[in-house]
Amino acid sequence: MATQERCDAMKKNWKEKGVTESFNVAFEGLFDTIRTERHMKFHCFCTIIVLILSLFLDLAKAEALALIISVTLMWVTEMFNTAIESCVDLVTEEYHPLAKRAKDIAAGAVLVTSMNALLVGYIVFEKKIPVYLKDVLKVFKDSFQHTTVLVFVIVIMLVIIIKSFFDKGTPLRGGMPSGHSALASSIFTIITYLTHNPKIFFLTLILVVLVMHSRIEGKIHTLFETVMGGLLGWGITYLILSLIHI
Repeated sequence: MATQERCDAMKKNWKEKGVTESFNVAFEGLFDTIRTERHMKFHCFCTIIVLILSLFLDLAKAEALALIISVTLMWVTEMFNTAIESCVDLVTEEYHPLAKRAKDIAAGAVLVTSMNALLVGYIVFEKKIPVYLKDVLKVFKDSFQHTTVLVFVIVIMLVIIIKSFFDKGTPLRGGMPSGHSALASSIFTIITYLTHNPKIFFLTLILVVLVMHSRIEGKIHTLFETVMGGLLGWGITYLILSLIHI
């Protein structure tokens, strides 16, 4: 009877969750997989590389769609594999042929989707990378808009990866480092790079300080998390701008 009441209470709490909380639960599952699974970290790294290449190579819609589907399938199967392994470990801690079979089949699914992603990536990039390598570098140097997109993507991905290693807060709120501070500092660095106007510099700096103060005042982040986010955004942005626009 008590067990049934607990189940009913859990169902009620689940139904009463808001949209933000539902997204937090989903992101927590994603981050937990990245944090605990070595293969998922590798998939994350490969996804960043593919994303960067896709932004600056002249891909057809069919090629872009093939890459998106392949990468998504790879992530989904890895997460299902982790979920199946967790369920099997929950049911039995002893060796059982059926438990081994379930884990092996799940791992095989990951292997199939990984091989598919590798094959699709080879077909899409094999001829484009040598041809467009010089053009891509030229695009970075000549188009500050592309450089800005690249900076934001890298900063956001790094924040997500670093947050996945710290068991604190939720993916969209709190945690180490502060994503808002990182993006604010990144924007400040880009604006400072583009203009030497002291007024714009100080106005932008004030906005960065206000963003950081709001995260601390709202008790969403600690001072350390906020400062580290700001340093991360500034450091990555400065490094990329220095390397590309020498």
